[in-house]
Amino acid sequence: MAAVQPRGSIARKAAISFTGGKDSMTVLHLMRAPEIVMEAIDDTAWREDVRERIAKVTHCEVALLVTFVPAGRKQSFKAHPLEVVQLQAHALGLPHLVMEVESAPSFLESYKANIRRLREEYGITALATGDILDVCNSFMPRAAAGTGVDLIAPLWGIERRLLLELVWAYSMSPLITCVNVTKFTEVAEVKQAPPLPPPPPASVMPVAEVVTEAEEVAEADAGSEAEAGAGALDITAPVADIEGGTSATKEATEAKAYCDASVSVRSSETTAPQVGLALLGRQLNRQLHEDVLLPAKRMYGVDECGEWGEYHTMVTDSRLFVRPLHLSFEPQREGDFAFLALRLIELDEH
Repeated sequence: MAAVQPRGSIARKAAISFTGGKDSMTVLHLMRAPEIVMEAIDDTAWREDVRERIAKVTHCEVALLVTFVPAGRKQSFKAHPLEVVQLQAHALGLPHLVMEVESAPSFLESYKANIRRLREEYGITALATGDILDVCNSFMPRAAAGTGVDLIAPLWGIERRLLLELVWAYSMSPLITCVNVTKFTEVAEVKQAPPLPPPPPASVMPVAEVVTEAEEVAEADAGSEAEAGAGALDITAPVADIEGGTSATKEATEAKAYCDASVSVRSSETTAPQVGLALLGRQLNRQLHEDVLLPAKRMYGVDECGEWGEYHTMVTDSRLFVRPLHLSFEPQREGDFAFLALRLIELDEH
């Protein structure tokens, strides 16, 4: 169900930087079925907030979903397995394009080339991302600059609880597939998030300040730019392992940080920290939010939506899915991260 276009308007062909996580999925739902959330939200202030966000994409028609991956697809996706992303697109009934990103001459130039290709080969004039915060020094805005494609971030600066209400209004089933367990420790310092820059006055973010959609979460503790959240290259190693290198290495880190992850763990797991591991393989629903995430927010200062890299998700069902996905994972641990290794994926046949 596409958003209704104002009479006499010409719809712009838009692509969504898509990881299959809750943020990029929420952008898709806002663009294709805005009426659902407007009927579900009762709070007056929230309704006005959502109305303004929808207005940013009113003249856009979703033409395809695009996922940026490492060249050769040699790196595995911890948070967003590509096989799952492709099946999500199928369940949503939308074309899906996988674009490979090269390290030479640089990740930034490779992103630029891919975005230009979106315009030249597919007629795309707007690229929507699930970005909420400024991540990786505005990598995506820099990547879109000069390509002729406008970067749009409908969720920019959104209140976290409102974001979750949107997720639930669309009956999404976000599975937590990756967790940074170090974010949920009693010894961790509770840090204040850096102040969020004011959103651009126009509905389209200035191209000079936009970055490819990667739902990356900058790590407040390490002083470096860590995982981002919305949709591009997945991190395959803790950011601390690649910090402090050359500028090229840091640029690669920025590109790879554009990701979304989540994880599950067996109930018998006894290694600390328990709070983070308790999220693995769980559905991000109201009960989990109340029982685990809100207490963790108070105790450890985590972001309840995982916007600083605490956790990542994959959506397995929603009101726009033709059929839900069934996933089978094996929980694994690698350094600071616990994640679900994909074993089986299939669409519900009923």
